[in-house]
Amino acid sequence: MDWSKTKTIFIAVFLVLDIFLAVMFFNKYSASRFEVIKATTIEEKLQSDGVKYEKMPADAGERSLITAKPKIFSETDLLFLTKQKLDIRKNGTEIASVLDKPYDTNGATRDKLNSFVKNNVYQGGEYSYGERKRSQDGDTVIYYQKIENKKLFENDYGTLTLQLDNDENVVEYSQTMLDSVDEDRNEAAILPAPQALDALYKNGLIQPDSKISNAELGYYTFVQLNESQVLLQVLSPTWYFQLEKGDITEEVYVNAFDGSIYQTDKES
Repeated sequence: MDWSKTKTIFIAVFLVLDIFLAVMFFNKYSASRFEVIKATTIEEKLQSDGVKYEKMPADAGERSLITAKPKIFSETDLLFLTKQKLDIRKNGTEIASVLDKPYDTNGATRDKLNSFVKNNVYQGGEYSYGERKRSQDGDTVIYYQKIENKKLFENDYGTLTLQLDNDENVVEYSQTMLDSVDEDRNEAAILPAPQALDALYKNGLIQPDSKISNAELGYYTFVQLNESQVLLQVLSPTWYFQLEKGDITEEVYVNAFDGSIYQTDKES
């Protein structure tokens, strides 16, 4: 064996490996540095425009698309729900309940509402508080189903609606739920919250002297398919923001993969 030649080959191999690792480190450092600069840039833009905003969530990393379909409830699902009259409607996709007597919420406090949902609703722990809508006939409180501990935004098949009376007690509710959840094995990096805000800024949706609040990562249905009369939903990781300007509040959703935007308007 020509040891001198062999040694030269090993040195060349390790040199190439060192160069490769150095390039990988430099690329990773540069990408990380670029993300920090980008996040700082959007923050500076917001500050210069007089936009108030809360601390952004730190959700990052990789996620995947999710497919699911509406759950078809059965009488078995209702067996342990007591002190209420129950009905299964809309081809089995909705539970409707009327309580035997109003449930005291102590002025619709969040803790009391959460306790009611956890103890009196089918798989109530799978839902998270969303919003309260005012009405002269009694307010409604909306809860959203969670998948992987993230809310389903604007989903008719993953919603729990509590009806309150004029004393702010729960008197009835309706419930839908997504089932047969299947996660795509192909994961991809999601946009951090500052980059999602940057997409809104570039599209002119963040106005000067406005306010950004309630930033949250969840899932939004961007494709619905009918397969053999079964509704199949494809959900994507999505950022939610509230943009407030005067008496107008916009609810905006930014796809966490490609930065595409969905929005709704409502009076404050």
